[in-house]
Amino acid sequence: MEIKMDNSIEKHRLVMEIFSAIAISMLIIFLTTYFPIFGIFTAFILPMPILYFRLKLGRNSGALIMFVVFAMTFVATELFSGGGQSEITGSLQDVSDRFSISIDLLFYGSLLLTGFALGESLELRLSIEKSFIYTVISTLGVGSALFFLYALSTGQGIGSIVSGYISDNLKLTLALYEDMGMSPENIDIIENSIEAIQYVLIRMLPALITTLLVFVIWVNTLFIKKILTKKGISIAELENLNQWKAPEHLVWVVIVLVLLMIIPGKNLKIVALNCIMILMPIYFFQGIAIMSFIFERKKFPPLLKVSIYIIIAIQQIFILVIIGLGFFDTWINFRKIGILNDSDEQSLDG
Repeated sequence: MEIKMDNSIEKHRLVMEIFSAIAISMLIIFLTTYFPIFGIFTAFILPMPILYFRLKLGRNSGALIMFVVFAMTFVATELFSGGGQSEITGSLQDVSDRFSISIDLLFYGSLLLTGFALGESLELRLSIEKSFIYTVISTLGVGSALFFLYALSTGQGIGSIVSGYISDNLKLTLALYEDMGMSPENIDIIENSIEAIQYVLIRMLPALITTLLVFVIWVNTLFIKKILTKKGISIAELENLNQWKAPEHLVWVVIVLVLLMIIPGKNLKIVALNCIMILMPIYFFQGIAIMSFIFERKKFPPLLKVSIYIIIAIQQIFILVIIGLGFFDTWINFRKIGILNDSDEQSLDG
């Protein structure tokens, strides 16, 4: 009798955990869809519920949560096919009504899959590098396959679908700026540049998607580490992230790609630029790791650290500085310099 009682309690607890994961995921999707500005940030953490409950409840429960959330999102977008922006303004409605539901579903599905794939990688105790690579490959692979199937089902060309979707998003962004009260002069400048912006975005789309996905994985890795640490759970592969360093030979790949940018040939430059953009987050992460290492060594107050990170996020010029810090760390080794400085200070104090 006691065994049956325990089993019943465990099943009830599991059902409640699954329900909580689904509810949290749907809340994030709702915020991402109906609050565009706020949704930019919530989209980054959409993989988190799937990742957390995949690690907590196991593969089968994690997969169930992912598929149920995806199915509920599909049903919701079918019922409310206005594209999710219907509460903003009439001008936004005209644009959002033309959005492809399938593309939006592909976006949400890819984020859900990212959480599950990252959970699988961490469960298998893969290195942080392999976890990132496998998650990116699996998400992009499945996403690309579904996108091709969607293109075949609609009878449209891939180029026309991508071009149309980017064009509608740019118009939506422009309408959003108007709604926010941006000056008519700036609106006119952006509107006159839409074709040029669209031309660049289409050709840089592979790098932009990959870079965005890598940043999503990075954000969720940092969050899951914090959550597990608070629960007293330690994963060796997530420890000492502030000492992480990119493979040294990778710097020569970047140098070769930069040289290719000099060689005449539009297509070659586009390929090289896409590759450079994909590699830049790697050195950004290395730069952030160096900063985190220095903060820890110098015992910076938490409020000061948060303030510095916010400034970096707001001021894009500092992002380039962080990338440069990670890139030149290959030769300078900033963390070693920091350790030596600490040793010198201790010697003087002694």
